[in-house]
Amino acid sequence: MIEYGLGLHPMDGPADDPGSTFWGHGGTVWGGGALAMTRADGRRQMAVAVNLQRWNRLDSTGRPQPHPIDAALMDLYRVAMYGER
Repeated sequence: MIEYGLGLHPMDGPADDPGSTFWGHGGTVWGGGALAMTRADGRRQMAVAVNLQRWNRLDSTGRPQPHPIDAALMDLYRVAMYGER
């Protein structure tokens, strides 16, 4: 379940950093997407837009397969939001 209000939803950071809750909103349109998040204490913000969505190929059962873009985006989010490399 996602807690949601005023168009924002929370995303909790690592357990060892209890103050690292981020608030933001993401969305997609056919062919693109965006995500904007800000840390509750105001120390970090991130906004990302991509001009390609749904790039994963499906396997024979119809499940999306991992794509290098997925790993690259997760790395970008981690560095932008938590400063980790």
